[in-house]
Amino acid sequence: MDIQQLRSWIFELYDSLENERQYIVFDSTRGNVLVDIPEFGPRPLRLIQGTGSAALLIATNPARAREAERYREALGVRIAAHADDAANIAGGADVLLSDDELVRPDVRTIRVRGKREGATVVLLRKAGGVLVCGDLDLASEAARELSKLEFSAVLSARRAPMWNAGKDNLLQLQRELPKPNKQFSILVPPPWDRAYKGRLDNLMTNHDPIVPKEETAAREAAMGPATLVVASETQSRIERAKRPVRAVPAAAVAGDGGAAPAPPKQTKRPRPFAEDWDAPGTEQPATTLANAPSDIVPHEVGFKPRPLGEKFRRLPIEDLVGAPYVDWAFGGIDLSPDGGEVAFAWNKIGIFDIYSAPVEKDTLYQLTVGKERSVSPRWSPDAQQVAFLRDTGGNERWDIWLVDRAGERERNLTNEPDLSHRDIAWSPDGHLIAYVANAGGKKFGVHVIDVAAGTKRALTDGAHDDAQPRWSPDGTRIVFTSRRESVGSNSDLYVIPAAGGTATRLDTRGGKDGESRDGTFSPDGTRIAFTTNVRGRTEIALAPLEGDGIGETGFLTQNIHDESEPSWSRDLRGVFYLHNEESEVSVRRVFTVSHATDPIADKPGVHASARVGPDSNLVAFIYTGARDPWDVYVRRERFVGPKRLTRSLPASIDPDVLVEPTHVWYPGADGRKIPALLYVPHAEAIREGVLPPAIVHIHGGPTAQHLRWWDRASQWFANNGYVVLAPNIRGSTGYGREFQEANRGDWGGKDLVDVTKGVEWLVDKQIADRRRIGAYGGSYGGFMTLMVLSQAPDIWAAGVSIVGVVSWKTLYETTRGDLRDYLERELGDPATLPDLYRDRSPLTHAAKIKAPLLVLQGENDPRVPRSEASQMIEALRKSGKTFAEYVYKGEGHGFRTRENMIDSLRRATEWFDRYMGARA
Repeated sequence: MDIQQLRSWIFELYDSLENERQYIVFDSTRGNVLVDIPEFGPRPLRLIQGTGSAALLIATNPARAREAERYREALGVRIAAHADDAANIAGGADVLLSDDELVRPDVRTIRVRGKREGATVVLLRKAGGVLVCGDLDLASEAARELSKLEFSAVLSARRAPMWNAGKDNLLQLQRELPKPNKQFSILVPPPWDRAYKGRLDNLMTNHDPIVPKEETAAREAAMGPATLVVASETQSRIERAKRPVRAVPAAAVAGDGGAAPAPPKQTKRPRPFAEDWDAPGTEQPATTLANAPSDIVPHEVGFKPRPLGEKFRRLPIEDLVGAPYVDWAFGGIDLSPDGGEVAFAWNKIGIFDIYSAPVEKDTLYQLTVGKERSVSPRWSPDAQQVAFLRDTGGNERWDIWLVDRAGERERNLTNEPDLSHRDIAWSPDGHLIAYVANAGGKKFGVHVIDVAAGTKRALTDGAHDDAQPRWSPDGTRIVFTSRRESVGSNSDLYVIPAAGGTATRLDTRGGKDGESRDGTFSPDGTRIAFTTNVRGRTEIALAPLEGDGIGETGFLTQNIHDESEPSWSRDLRGVFYLHNEESEVSVRRVFTVSHATDPIADKPGVHASARVGPDSNLVAFIYTGARDPWDVYVRRERFVGPKRLTRSLPASIDPDVLVEPTHVWYPGADGRKIPALLYVPHAEAIREGVLPPAIVHIHGGPTAQHLRWWDRASQWFANNGYVVLAPNIRGSTGYGREFQEANRGDWGGKDLVDVTKGVEWLVDKQIADRRRIGAYGGSYGGFMTLMVLSQAPDIWAAGVSIVGVVSWKTLYETTRGDLRDYLERELGDPATLPDLYRDRSPLTHAAKIKAPLLVLQGENDPRVPRSEASQMIEALRKSGKTFAEYVYKGEGHGFRTRENMIDSLRRATEWFDRYMGARA
């Protein structure tokens, strides 16, 4: 809800010395509505007149009704009151209200009664519902009836306004929700000086209420729209030094015989009511509605390189590309059940190992020391062990391992090196671990393993690819995601008994096509939170559990952006989730009752893997920015800012030397707007007087996304003088379902044109030299690099393909089973579409490639086998093309060791330098 917009509809009329509030609902068409009124007097009368003409006054109780007649005579308003209160109005009420009355299309009144006299409350149909409750005690028995109503804000005469999460606060007062633990702390230490406060304000986000200037400026009491100011300005008026008052000429004081004072200077500015009581009132109030989008979009600045000055330097590749980072791709982090420690995978010493960091200390503990990659840590319920995944040589055949909290003993729990185990989850009692594995040559089915005995049980038959098993709080059921319909793009949530039995499908889609995933039980086991895209975007939804099924699905947020990874707070009041907007991802919370949302961590960049502590206050997450590698953070609501637990960026790197990308849009195929991140190097990095070369960095997936995150390749290229365009071509995630599915069945079609249109945009905007443009990408980005080099051979000067697909037919025959299903779902069935598979394969068009091509490949790649690269190399050799190849031993789909990350980018840069020449 836009709180500032809501405040533009409702004016808060009060005198802070009396700690009493009344409210005016603006309506320029039908006239304003007054809800209660203060004691009659000239000042409140001026305040009300200054907001515009009023048409209706609603008296909520007998005490408020006594002054209504005087306002009717002075303002000409009609008076509405309940029949029980009308006798207190001299002359009676103009409108007698029943127990539930629709006074106007946007104003409803409800009568509530307790043990004593009753009271009328007003429900306004604005921004999710606004409840004006007058003098009613919100903790009273009478107020209990209000919990049946739907509203987001609560306005009371005796309390500060609750502009957000109003119903949650009401239920808290009614003891309908558990009370959060109270915390007492000193926000900042002394000295309490203005300068220190100013420095603190720079770190905080203002949410200033709108208040009248009348509090501090007696001569500005007109209360017209121009006198609405925010609270910080009011404070400034109170604390700043008084201005000197112009002296009155002595002759004017003398009166007789003296010269008359000079008349005041005439201006066009209207005089306030305090000086001119005959001034006309304001019919329409000030508003905080946003300007039209066309008014706030900044003009293009040409995207020219800007000088950094003496701070610029060429960064050593070992420092920049070899900078460590916390793993985000294979499971993220985990917060211990007691909220005391965070476990995470970090490649601080060159390869990913498991670490833990106490929340309240500045200490790190390395729990594993291995030569192989260890990721996806998960704490046991008693916080004495950590389960994690480990593979060999990058082959992604993960085994489940255990390590004790002290990091002294490791144990291979599954010990099945030919299988892949993933998505691990502890049972609530800590005796079992659920996971999915491709046992017996089948697809990924749900299994459980006894931690003590090591015995395994399959819960599903492996006929379908299952994922994300999650336990119910009582340990009797497991919810998981699976694709089991004939429409392969549909996915659903299923519930299965932990002891074994039949999986039951939960109807989360209401018969519509789409995906439902990320299912998680509420802490009390009565509801399930999940994500679904049936309404056109990935969003957070809730459904009550009813036996083996669910009740009606409710959606928690209303916007156009993709949201994912719901996580319950222990007190059941809220669900934390990730919000994806303009290539940035923030952590937000939505209240389950009012559906009000608030940001938890929204620093520009990407947040992920949010974990909520047992007090529902502590949140652990990982964060990365364009100039900041992935690190672990924690925060509480009372923190001024998040606390960093790891620091990955080497001290030798000044963040100012790195480039902050710009989120841009350019016309793609069919004129469709394509989002992208543009990295423009500093002026010192390029040759003076000439346009720089450019690299188009194409992401993998294709259901993936370039984000404002730590992109070591793009930063390295920019530091070496290359413009980098990182497009999110159609098929990318983060921009809604339709955009994500826009290249389904058309890989290498219009998404390829989106890439070449990006090159045209770079040239048209004079951002890059048209003769020096290269293509670079991995996985699907490697495939697209090969395709654009063959389909638009004249616009490329060089290309680098990393673990790229060469032939969809041979890939389908040699890749992992779950990836074959992905190919059928996104590209089509090769048995029925052989021509499409052949036409959209780079191998078919290898002879058309003109630009020099570098191919980099992992020896143990389980997704795109080495045979793919070998086919392309052979075709290039037969065609007499300029090419080079390098195969990394002990690596899989991408490069996991620090040495190979550095070497691969060094080779790529040398290749581009040789054929495009970027260096200044």
